[in-house]
Amino acid sequence: MDNIWLTPQGYQRTSKHLQKRCLELLLSFAPAKGTLLDVGCGTGNTLLFTDPDNIEHYTGIDISRDMVAYASLAHAAPNVRFMVSDFLECSLEPARYDAAICAACLHWFIPREQAVIDKLSGLIKPGGLLFLSCAFEFDYVPGERAIHEQVLTEIRQRYPSIGEPVVFDDFRFNRDSIINALRDFTIIRSHRLEEQVQFESFEDFKDWHLGSGSVVYGQFEASIRDLAINDYYQRLYEHYCAGRYHTAYSTVLLLLEKRSA
Repeated sequence: MDNIWLTPQGYQRTSKHLQKRCLELLLSFAPAKGTLLDVGCGTGNTLLFTDPDNIEHYTGIDISRDMVAYASLAHAAPNVRFMVSDFLECSLEPARYDAAICAACLHWFIPREQAVIDKLSGLIKPGGLLFLSCAFEFDYVPGERAIHEQVLTEIRQRYPSIGEPVVFDDFRFNRDSIINALRDFTIIRSHRLEEQVQFESFEDFKDWHLGSGSVVYGQFEASIRDLAINDYYQRLYEHYCAGRYHTAYSTVLLLLEKRSA
């Protein structure tokens, strides 16, 4: 597990379920037109759900070289550009973009999420659109936190750990936090999705959890990380098979308009 992020092939396997469906729904809220910026573009799935005739120029940014290499081959076109970069580190022309997409990405920037929103605000033209989705707190479906914390405590006792214990629920937004972060935007449309996810095998289970599991992966010394994270998934899967752990996907989808100065 040299790369704690999913490989492009693994990403496509997991995103074919809820993640890709959520992206398709998000981009159905309004036509994405003109110059588009895609933050955390992954394998470029945004381009599957946008009309190429409406796109003047597309820029996709992702921190993973593997993802960008995959996307560059899958979506090669004269008006399509992919960049390997941390979004907060890259230099882009202010107020250039008619629309930006930040799908299933913002929560990974916590605690720098406000810096991401502020940078997006500066890059989108007044009246331009922001298509945003992010991990959201649980409401109806039972949450995952208690089991995550229990299993993580067991694994941290078994293997040398570094840093403070963190679980993925620490990266979820709630209504107040997301509204406060979006002060430069008007919410045009919102949609809340929360549902349980079912798995047919341990590999399917592990594929789904690998992204969120990266917050656990970083808590162990390099020499035993693979061993520790595999035990972490195995223990979670035992709870899942026994009916004690209900895995759910909870996200909020927002269409936003950049306010005029």
